[in-house]
Amino acid sequence: MNFSFNKNAVLKGTVILTLAGIISRIAGFFYRIFLTRQIGADGIGMFQLVTPVLGIAFALCSAGIQTAISRFCAAKKFQSTWLFAGLAVALPLSVLFTFFTYAYADFIAVRIFLNKDCSRFIRILAIAVPFCTFHNCVNGYYLGKKQAGLPAFSQLFEQFARIGAVYLYTVYCTQNERPVSVLCAVYGNLAGEAASCLICILALLIDKTVTFRFHSLPECIKKTVVFSIPLTANRLLMHLLQSGESILIPAQLVLFGNTQNEALSIYGILMGMSLPLILFPSAITNSMAVMLLPEVSGAQADGDNARIVHTLNRSLQICMAMGFLSTALFLFYGAKMGAILFKEPLVENFVMILAWLCPFYYLTTTLGSILNGLGCTTLTCVQTIAGILVRIAFLVLLVPKTGIRGYLIGTLVSQILVCIAHFLYLNHLFHIGFPVWKYILQPLLYTAVSILFSQMFCRLLLFLGTDSLFFRLFTGACCAVFIFAVLIKSSFLTAERTRL
Repeated sequence: MNFSFNKNAVLKGTVILTLAGIISRIAGFFYRIFLTRQIGADGIGMFQLVTPVLGIAFALCSAGIQTAISRFCAAKKFQSTWLFAGLAVALPLSVLFTFFTYAYADFIAVRIFLNKDCSRFIRILAIAVPFCTFHNCVNGYYLGKKQAGLPAFSQLFEQFARIGAVYLYTVYCTQNERPVSVLCAVYGNLAGEAASCLICILALLIDKTVTFRFHSLPECIKKTVVFSIPLTANRLLMHLLQSGESILIPAQLVLFGNTQNEALSIYGILMGMSLPLILFPSAITNSMAVMLLPEVSGAQADGDNARIVHTLNRSLQICMAMGFLSTALFLFYGAKMGAILFKEPLVENFVMILAWLCPFYYLTTTLGSILNGLGCTTLTCVQTIAGILVRIAFLVLLVPKTGIRGYLIGTLVSQILVCIAHFLYLNHLFHIGFPVWKYILQPLLYTAVSILFSQMFCRLLLFLGTDSLFFRLFTGACCAVFIFAVLIKSSFLTAERTRL
């Protein structure tokens, strides 16, 4: 994969963030297994039920501001001042959010989340908001400068701080003969956010390039606010709808006939086990999406449409290849592996349906980031909100009759629609086209060959007497990834030589 734009800054940043993301997700995967065995599927469901508090806080306090910092820093003028301008707006908002959320936690738990037991969890999550806000703004600053080292390191430090805190909490509870509850996950989240914030503070203190220009600060604050208001409003609406969706899922499952504990368990298995498994490979596409925003912003500022089109073509090709391979891996290997690891048969059923999301989810993430980099933030949010409304419609109309399967189908339909909408608008702007061989037939062929040979390898292992099903599945998946990587690399190199 030879990304020639911007002296490989996007490729280097993507590699750094991807490595950090993969390590973090592997650690997080085993963390979820440990957590599931400590608090159960219903405990996972309860934790997932209250996490929208952080999503709303992110949307209100830092989403638009982080994007503004990253976008303006990409212009390489007054970079540090943009960071301080963003912090001057974001931190007071986060403190106010924490105060009101903490004060009205009981009301939020009973009237909004429909579960009075949520109040103490909401209070602890509210305390984490200022730490999270500071961390997000600093990450936006370094990503705008195309320096992915600190964001990658802080991500890892946050994850391991979270895991360490949860482990210590469970040890404390065990030694004192106390039950391990959802509190361990909530305290772990707080510890992780505080740790990442501390790392960002230390990084700024030792970074000699960070300078403060007071005379430009008021103008930078004004531009930051003007740029971030529409994005923040759209993101806030989007997260409010997502929060409503999260609350509706257990409620609709109760209407289907499940008890409240059963509904929370199903919700926990879906959102806390199955979906993270599906999103595991997105460490690559998410990292690429993060680095593409400042890259596309810089190309647009330079009026270099050819660079944007080249970026789009490469991104589409990688996402489609990743998506097809991931779908096949989950269908043939990942679904059973997840059920074995979590000791939960429902994981296999959910993953078999969610696997079809992969190509569309990876594409949507990357295309959405490119649209944001081009300044089309309102359009991106409107299309995303439309997708959420489709999911909610399926949730309200189908789930009471068909159970959780109706929601899974709605999730797939909404993701396809949003992906198509993103692509059509970008194609309208740049006429990038959609070569069927390069984007669909070639990755499908490589995926089929990879799975075929990996299945033959699995049968060989069985013939040789390998009894462990998990080992055969894991080895088969690794074999498929290796074969696919060899095939796709050779095609990229051939295409690059042809282009040159």
